Amino acid sequence: MKKIIISVIFLLSIYHVNAQQKVCVAFYNQENLFDTIDNPNKNDAEFLPNGKYKWNTERYLTKLNQMAKVIASFKNGEGADFLGMCEVESIEALTDLTKNKQLQKMAYKTVFFEGEDERGIDNAFIYKSNLVKEAKGYSVVINSEGIGGDHTRNILVAEITLKNKEKLYFIVNHWPSRREGEKESEFKRIFVAGEVRKVCDEIYAKNANANIIVMGDLNDEPNNMSVTATLGASGAISKTKNNMLYNTMKDLSLDGLGSHKFKNEWSMLDQIIISANLLNTKSKVKFIQGSAEVYKQNFMLETDEKYKGNPLRTFVGNKYLGGFSDHLPVMIFLEISK
Repeated sequence: MKKIIISVIFLLSIYHVNAQQKVCVAFYNQENLFDTIDNPNKNDAEFLPNGKYKWNTERYLTKLNQMAKVIASFKNGEGADFLGMCEVESIEALTDLTKNKQLQKMAYKTVFFEGEDERGIDNAFIYKSNLVKEAKGYSVVINSEGIGGDHTRNILVAEITLKNKEKLYFIVNHWPSRREGEKESEFKRIFVAGEVRKVCDEIYAKNANANIIVMGDLNDEPNNMSVTATLGASGAISKTKNNMLYNTMKDLSLDGLGSHKFKNEWSMLDQIIISANLLNTKSKVKFIQGSAEVYKQNFMLETDEKYKGNPLRTFVGNKYLGGFSDHLPVMIFLEISK
């Protein structure tokens, strides 16, 4: 009798494990993933074979191989299940990336829209098709008047219906840079954060328990006004209720970690921020607490003693290194009930 009971418990435990699926959600700034084709509607002159960076087929293929190598290494070699990206020039470049031999087995599908950025770089989103029942997307254009007349990256929204019929809303961002100075340019990021907040509120209006994931290179840190006050993202799970958001990167930032290094200081510019329902332990899709990380592998880093530990970039100035990106990826893990 005891053997029968033990067998039943064992089978039930196997069923429980199989009924839960752990998925990787990541964001990765691609640092100028340009194709080699001249597009007259874009300011892509620097990334052409005769341009400043001598961006030829060889360098383009190296870039694809390097970025694919990182993405393929996520989740112990299984690759990200859902991946947001920025600094992608075209659907052709995005498609070439997903077709790279290192990523072919992931069978990624894409969501991409041409945007308003003056350099022609856009946000992008890819996902494993085996997890998804339906995927839709749209793009939100940022009014240039709100950011001082500039044309910046659109907000990309991917509405994903999972096989278990739950919906996930991925909002992919690349906020205006700090090139003009952090304080001088802050109003631009606050304005764009407000536009992202509007997108979240529109989703909440349809479903108060929506599963929302805001991700991107925000060019601000988790404690900046654009993130805390305008977007409404808290770093405390206990304070994340109703239509508020939880910043999964806040604690990592407080520990001194970062996704981007400038003048020998790490900053947490890349973030993944989630809605309150993903913190609900009874939800069919939930955030695995403690799973947030800045993804860093030795092969992605500088080995030169002076710059050791820095992200190994494609270029430093005009010097070609043939590396990866000036940003490190960030990721979280979700548990999905079937």
